[in-house]
Amino acid sequence: MGSEYLTSLKNAKFDELEGRLQGTQMIYKGIKRICRDPTPLRKNVEDYRSAISAFSSLKKVASSCHYSDDVAKEKALCTEQINLVRSRLAMIRTDLGASMEKLKGVEQKIVDLQEALRLAREEER
Repeated sequence: MGSEYLTSLKNAKFDELEGRLQGTQMIYKGIKRICRDPTPLRKNVEDYRSAISAFSSLKKVASSCHYSDDVAKEKALCTEQINLVRSRLAMIRTDLGASMEKLKGVEQKIVDLQEALRLAREEER
């Protein structure tokens, strides 16, 4: 009786296992009625149930993992974004350089005008 039950569990489709495992108490009672100890079967079934649970957990984790082509696509997208940012940074640096040159020219004009003003005030005296 116990070996037939284990065989039916092993041959069951993964989706059917939970339903089949719910019938274990009835099998254990049947084994007890014929004056046998259901403990060895109970241990095997519990080990099998634990293995199924572990497999289900691993399957769930694996389904949420990135696969190599997903990683490659994500890497390519990130590389593209990095290149866009580098390009924009280069343009900003160029603009900043031009603005700094203009600022130096304006600062020099201020110095020249201040000097001209100083000279004009000295002439007025």
